[in-house]
Amino acid sequence: MDYTSWDRNKRGAPILLAEDGPRELGSFTEDSATVDGDTWELTFDRETGAQAVLADERLFRAVGNFRKDKTINAILGEHKFTLINESANNWIIDDEHGDKVGQFSGGNNGVRRAILELDGDVSLSAEELVALSWFVRLILENRLSRTSTTLIGTLIGMSVVAILAFLF
Repeated sequence: MDYTSWDRNKRGAPILLAEDGPRELGSFTEDSATVDGDTWELTFDRETGAQAVLADERLFRAVGNFRKDKTINAILGEHKFTLINESANNWIIDDEHGDKVGQFSGGNNGVRRAILELDGDVSLSAEELVALSWFVRLILENRLSRTSTTLIGTLIGMSVVAILAFLF
């Protein structure tokens, strides 16, 4: 498999796909996921991070401010990854040895599909891949939220200036 993507046609329960599908890797709600028949408990706080408690009690987590931080650390059992914001909407994922294992981007509808591309012979377990894909989606959604808020604030400020300039 070269990448994962998200099908968001079902409101409130996005489905993670292997590439463009039809193979489903998991379905998600706000606080749980069903992955390979098992239920994961999910928690997320945009300022501190996300975590998934798997059915066998393993803990996968990503630590950092998903709206602001340039690096977010992901701990998936025994494996550690660093998600690094290289520029604007472009991210890479390095393993604990500093080797690139994947990438993702918020550009070109990247937030809608939240595609996680894997590099070459990366060997991730199915659970690690699903967790990383969920973290990617959360990061991209929260970055879009921040950008949208900034854009709206800028437009409101410019409108006020335009109205004041017109009145005076």
